[in-house]
Amino acid sequence: MSKILVTGGNGFVAAQVLISALTRGHQVVATVRNIEKGEQTKQALFSRVGDKISNLSFAIVPSIEAEHAFDEVIKNNSFDAVVHTATPFYLNAKDPKEIVTPAVDSTKYILKSVQDHGTTVKRVVITSSFASIVDPTTGYRPGYVYTEKDWNPISWEATNAGDPIDAYYGAKTWAERAAWDFMKENSPQFDLVVLCPPMIYGDVAQYTPSIGSLNTSSASLYAVLSGQDKEISQQHVMIFCNVADIGRAHVLAVEAQDAGNQRFIITAGTFTHKAISDAFIKHFPSFAPNVPTKLPEGVDENGYPIGGNYTADNSLSKKVLGMQYQNFEDTMVQFANSVAGLQSS
Repeated sequence: MSKILVTGGNGFVAAQVLISALTRGHQVVATVRNIEKGEQTKQALFSRVGDKISNLSFAIVPSIEAEHAFDEVIKNNSFDAVVHTATPFYLNAKDPKEIVTPAVDSTKYILKSVQDHGTTVKRVVITSSFASIVDPTTGYRPGYVYTEKDWNPISWEATNAGDPIDAYYGAKTWAERAAWDFMKENSPQFDLVVLCPPMIYGDVAQYTPSIGSLNTSSASLYAVLSGQDKEISQQHVMIFCNVADIGRAHVLAVEAQDAGNQRFIITAGTFTHKAISDAFIKHFPSFAPNVPTKLPEGVDENGYPIGGNYTADNSLSKKVLGMQYQNFEDTMVQFANSVAGLQSS
């Protein structure tokens, strides 16, 4: 059993990290912004982990971008590993600094805190993103297979030029680059593992009191399920990961001895926005009349871009971490079942 610090403990991905870590017998301290969020998280996860919830405690970190935000929790515990999931995911930021500053600064600051105060820490695992790998300027890039060797070539200037999509992609890219630069420049006592998932969908396990409080990717699915979307939307990211799989990947990254100082693409493979509608219509007939079916321009009858699209190689995650992936249809069913009882905000 390891003692693990998980940052951003009330998030969509972090909830699954906590479930996996607790289920696998680890002791976990999760950071949240206030006591209430900790209590809400414990309440939400109890049905998933039962009495193993007793191995979960919380530490209050009001602002993840503060320079010494994580010093106290790391000083006061003897952690074996740190899992850093706390970063914003907003594609509609009015100011790039809303995304870029917290993503880059919190990454640098937590690594510095672990170096200065985490003498027992052997590994840090960071949640990055496929956004730090893909080159959006190449579009669907038919036939190309992305691997861990690829990097998004976005510049710092483009990241901060004002476009919210560029800000998100740039923030993920520059935060991950900052992490690897820190390792190269400081040679700390711990090693680093970085996970790069694409679109993340599935079971909403975090505390979610209403539809209006869904995380971004889940809210986009609910807009399809509920009929808020009248047409199938244009697709940009062609690969996905089940949220429970990425949660488990973080814990396997802590456990796998050979994972150190590597980055991993965490994906089950390709999907289409049409497949979202198809799954909801097939499995949830009461919603079916409102689920959009009209395809956007430029796609074939299955929703894939005419002319083809990129894929990604997940073989390293299977070989080193032992990952096994859930399929897309099951992922959609898990999502819909998890939000079935939610009320509108």
